[in-house]
Amino acid sequence: MPDANTEGLRVHRGRIYAEVQYTTTTTVMVDWDEGAGTYRAKLPQEMHPSGPALRFDPQSNTWRVGEPPYTGDMIGPVVHRQAENPDDIPAQGLAPRTQSDMTAVYIDTLNYVWNNDITNHHGYVVMHRKMRRGDSVGPPSHHAFMDENGSYVIVEAPTHPIDRPAELLPAWTDRDIWDLYGLQGADISRFRTEAERTGKKPQWARVRAQRMENTHLFDELHRWSGREMDRDMFNRLLDLQKRTPAEWVKYLDSVTLHRSTPAPQSSLPRVPTPETPALQTPSPRPPTPDTPETTEATPGFGHQSHYTWDIDSQNFHGYVEMQRKPGLDDSHGPLTQVAFPEGSGLTIVSPIRYSASQRAFRPYWRDIDIWNLYRIEGADILRFRQDVALNLKQPAWVKQRELSSRREELLEYLRLWTNPDSPLKSREQVIARFQPYNLSTQQLARLCKELSPTGQFNKLINDELPGWVQTHQARTLVVTNPKQLDPFLSELHAEIIRLRNQGEGTSLMKDSLTPPFFRELLLHSGFKRNRHNYLYRLDIPAVFKVDNRTPFEIARPGAMAAPTLSIEGSTSETAVSAMFSLRVAMKFANESNDATGSLDTRTDSTLTGSEPRQTNEAASLSRSRRMTFCYLLDTRNVEVVSGQDNRAYNPTRIDKRPADDQTRFPSMKMEGHVSMSSIGFTSRRVWLLNSDMTRAATVDDINTQALERATGSGQSHAEVIEARTQAGELNMGEYDALIDEVAKAGKRTIEMPAGQDIFSTDIIFPPELISLL
Repeated sequence: MPDANTEGLRVHRGRIYAEVQYTTTTTVMVDWDEGAGTYRAKLPQEMHPSGPALRFDPQSNTWRVGEPPYTGDMIGPVVHRQAENPDDIPAQGLAPRTQSDMTAVYIDTLNYVWNNDITNHHGYVVMHRKMRRGDSVGPPSHHAFMDENGSYVIVEAPTHPIDRPAELLPAWTDRDIWDLYGLQGADISRFRTEAERTGKKPQWARVRAQRMENTHLFDELHRWSGREMDRDMFNRLLDLQKRTPAEWVKYLDSVTLHRSTPAPQSSLPRVPTPETPALQTPSPRPPTPDTPETTEATPGFGHQSHYTWDIDSQNFHGYVEMQRKPGLDDSHGPLTQVAFPEGSGLTIVSPIRYSASQRAFRPYWRDIDIWNLYRIEGADILRFRQDVALNLKQPAWVKQRELSSRREELLEYLRLWTNPDSPLKSREQVIARFQPYNLSTQQLARLCKELSPTGQFNKLINDELPGWVQTHQARTLVVTNPKQLDPFLSELHAEIIRLRNQGEGTSLMKDSLTPPFFRELLLHSGFKRNRHNYLYRLDIPAVFKVDNRTPFEIARPGAMAAPTLSIEGSTSETAVSAMFSLRVAMKFANESNDATGSLDTRTDSTLTGSEPRQTNEAASLSRSRRMTFCYLLDTRNVEVVSGQDNRAYNPTRIDKRPADDQTRFPSMKMEGHVSMSSIGFTSRRVWLLNSDMTRAATVDDINTQALERATGSGQSHAEVIEARTQAGELNMGEYDALIDEVAKAGKRTIEMPAGQDIFSTDIIFPPELISLL
């Protein structure tokens, strides 16, 4: 038997013996009793000690019978002793009586046999008592784990099969949990159940002092993160943190379990650093003084008007430094701020300072690139970088910014994640890379899912693309089946409406698809070409037109006559200018109504020049008339040439016009040309809008409603109202009243929400009313 150590204990064949002074000094088998906080004498056949409690006498290096006096220092068990410096280990809460707080009991291998060739998933060794050995040496069988020294430690039998992964926490074997936390039997089941339910490590499960090393802690973190990353790479990433084992133990308490299938869970927290306190969700951006939330007339604290900057002086991460103007004090804002360029302005963001070790987290990704994709800033960007370095994927707690189209979002995602270890390519380079393959948004999304952590696609190298992409490219070289274009139709329709309603912008679809394929897509979507080679459509339901003719002047002849023009427009027949936005059209009408003096009687400005407003198209009008009207034209199955559609999808027709081409084009934002025959638009297709843009009625119904009202004179109510308009009165209220009367009479009206901008594609026409009389 070996000599006693400094605490009067001897360890022999896995058992602990103490030099006990009673009447004489005797060597006695002992074991640790958690309840007593000291060692007790025990019999060889006992699982737990039942003898008297012992107290250590450091003077004689022996033990005496009696409870140990309280000295402020706890005596730990010989195998699982606490660290010399308790401050090095973070508090881990109170634990139940677990193996981590008990002495390991080793099997006397002279009395048991086992099969070394049999292995099981959880690392158990099942030992059987040798023949002709009695109960005095132990029970018939034991479950055990082999420790790092090759000795076998007795543990409680598990509650689940040992030859396959556990149903809960399958990434952990029972030996993993026993080795790190010292748990066994029912406590392992409790650990699995609680961790699976909460997604967190149970606070009562404490890391053993012998496992307070980064090697063991990194293995545990790898299991919690659920990564299939190479273990050496994972360890190197954690090593960059330069943290002590005690700090990693503290971090382990905050880690969230990675689940392979979606489940209610909190996100994996970032590694906390002194510079960046722990966060669970991206910090919400407070309203900045330059955003719409600010309604004060006087610029508030930190407003951009208090600062100067050089937009061309951006640092590597894209920040622009803003300096407070001379003469302004701290009440106007901090001395300096940082911002990201956005459009034609700046967006003020929270600054961030990287330490030397933190610069290793995706060093080629600029903060502005992360900001543009996820709209996070400051400490959240550092947290994002750390999570990506650990997990090599987009963290669950961030949400990609909503851009104008799904295609743009996917291309921006590919731009960032296909370049994890090299400078980011420009947006144009990314578009050019994927353009030859004519990919739909569903296929781009599939590509995003197939990206590996290295930025290549699964099982491929360099810039190789999956085989299905090559196959799809071959099918799109020549479109033989129109169904090939169907996956792109809804996307193109949404882009057409968005650009038309904006009145400006370029087509991302046109840029990201090959020209032949995109031309086929345009035709398949409903575009046609007229004799002037302009694109037009027949499915635009309505447009808005400003005109100073009264509704009675249109209803009496039964049509809105086309103007007589000396210059040819962009449509197949006479081109009539109209707008796709009701608000813009009404603005033109109000400008005319607010003007003093006679109304300009020139022909439509869009056909004669570039004047930014519509004017009267009638050839002969009263010089005193001052009011114009806003009409809605029913253009279903009528040729409509949209200026923005042609700028986006037919630019060569506009940019490379022949020198002798005098055709006028709808050059204003949100402007289009309607093709009108020589007889004009029938009055049933012309609707008058009220002054607050909430209701419209046909000019026929308005005229009928006015004629039915008695006036008490020889003139009809329509003639009375019209006469006041001709005399120069601004009597739009009378026309509004007629529109309301049409609605009360149960006739057709178009109702529109107040305060919203209405576009041509928002218009839904009520069905025609059929009289049975």
